[in-house]
Amino acid sequence: MMMNMKPTNQRVIGFIFVLLAGVGFGFLGIFAKWGYRLNLSVGEILTWRFLTATVLLGFYLLLFSPKLLKVEKKQIFISLALGIFGYAVFSTLYFNAIQGISVALAAMLLFSFPIFVSLGSFIFYKEKMSPLQILSLVLSTVGLITLLWGPVLIDSFFHLSLAFLAALTYAAYVILSSRYQKNIHPLSSSFLVMLAATVTLFLYHQPDPLRLASFSIDQFGVFVGLAVISSIAPLTLFLAGLQRLKSSEASIAITIEPVVAAVAAFVVLGETMTAQQMAGALVIICALGLNTVSPQDLKSQTETTDRKS
Repeated sequence: MMMNMKPTNQRVIGFIFVLLAGVGFGFLGIFAKWGYRLNLSVGEILTWRFLTATVLLGFYLLLFSPKLLKVEKKQIFISLALGIFGYAVFSTLYFNAIQGISVALAAMLLFSFPIFVSLGSFIFYKEKMSPLQILSLVLSTVGLITLLWGPVLIDSFFHLSLAFLAALTYAAYVILSSRYQKNIHPLSSSFLVMLAATVTLFLYHQPDPLRLASFSIDQFGVFVGLAVISSIAPLTLFLAGLQRLKSSEASIAITIEPVVAAVAAFVVLGETMTAQQMAGALVIICALGLNTVSPQDLKSQTETTDRKS
């Protein structure tokens, strides 16, 4: 599915795609908070988010790129499995976790997933990390803790375990997507993943379809925003990035999401952003910069310097 370009160019494009995906995911909390203010439940937000995204993307593909709906049976199975056991399970675990622990703690546990991605990729697929990548992983983790650190609320260790399981589930989603979705168009995969997530979430949360008739324009606006900005675009971009990067690189790059979320909450919702949070965001951005440096580029620069000397 990738164009015939130099590996370096592919890598740069991959990072751009993943960073843009992180921006889209970063607005998820904004739309969710608007939804809560409009009396939408967690089940309604999750289910109608993915249903709206599936319908919109399905109509787009049907009208403009019907060939993308023709997918190999193997890829159909993989995409549907990722939708069911990846996004549907991960989203449900995470949203249930924040009912018993603080949002900040849930987010910190969730974004421990790059560690699990790196470990899983090494254990199962022998994917090694360069010293710079390890440093960027450590820095991004420190930055994340600094950014999200606040009062820690734990009503039950059961909910704490749900947040931990959400991180493991998302890590598995990233690893498997990177490994087994190299040969599928990102839009095709996004459609199938969201379709499977919609059916699974509907069966689990069982939202009342009759309520749709009473929803306001603002409530439908939340679903459309979630569908386009925080579902279709980032899901597609993230897979496109994964097809060009190692899973460990992509998982570190996507940590731009909490930075965007914090800045968006400050700008859009008027939430405070402390000096501590700004420092954490800066550390994460520095980590992302280190993550983009490839060992080959570093080796090339060292050799050039040695020749000049």
